[in-house]
Amino acid sequence: MLVNEKTQSVFDLWDGVDLKCTFRRGVDERLMIRWQEIIQLASTIVFSDEEDSLIWTFNCRGVYSSQSLYKVINFRGIKSVHVPAVWNLKVPPRVHFFLWLFSKNKVLTRDNLSLRRKVNDPSCLFCSEKESVNHLFFDCAVAKQMWCYLSEILDRNVGMDFLSIRQMWINNSRCLVDNMFCAAALWGLWKLRNDMCFQGVVWRSVLSLLITILNMLTSWTLLCPMEKRTEFSLKLEKLRRVATSAKVAWLNKVENEWETLMYKSALDWKQKTYPKEVQKRLVVASDTCLEPKGKWISFLGFEKE
Repeated sequence: MLVNEKTQSVFDLWDGVDLKCTFRRGVDERLMIRWQEIIQLASTIVFSDEEDSLIWTFNCRGVYSSQSLYKVINFRGIKSVHVPAVWNLKVPPRVHFFLWLFSKNKVLTRDNLSLRRKVNDPSCLFCSEKESVNHLFFDCAVAKQMWCYLSEILDRNVGMDFLSIRQMWINNSRCLVDNMFCAAALWGLWKLRNDMCFQGVVWRSVLSLLITILNMLTSWTLLCPMEKRTEFSLKLEKLRRVATSAKVAWLNKVENEWETLMYKSALDWKQKTYPKEVQKRLVVASDTCLEPKGKWISFLGFEKE
């Protein structure tokens, strides 16, 4: 135990925003991330002065009935069915916990973190937009490129929004392998984001992210049931071919021409200088050329190979 308040409960230490604990020693970034996950879990609990008791949350009386269970099974209950479906996915326990937080919009992206303390820079680590759960995992240029590759590999459109992910959770018996791939993509993107934030890892390309997802899924092979192992292996091989041979590039329409582009945030451009031959190829694309985000984004263009 690293905290000094060993005999106190979470109820005693929770102030509505944070757990008021003191540590016996300093902790590294890895343990601090774990601590933030514990705070996330505590924030989902509704505390009261009453004694703990078992409550059936699917009806107003808090008492189990077969009728209320029937309503939940038939998607007419008062609770969304995709949240408990998370625990049936064939992924490691820590990924279960992450997906549960993700489904409840409790992942500590910078907008959620700003509800607890002051955040000096609310922007996404991959671009200049404000970071939120929906932006990081679906709207960001990096996420869109990742889902584009995954959609091709899985032979279905995934990653347009949360709905495209959660609808497969409910039908896990048929979408088990695809759910594993999507879970690895979400978890891999989140880990990369944290490595960039806490470990100083430099963003390179979607290719490196795909390789991370590939290695992750390879280690999850034993979690896949034998009857689904052939499908899993075939899709894993498709991912391997894409991750090891794809020439990753950003394709955006700039000045009515399609060019191969390397993405950089506007903030990065302001902080750097470039030789003349590079400056000639620097273009500024307005949001009308890309998406209605209301900001200007800078790109560095390269000729097609």
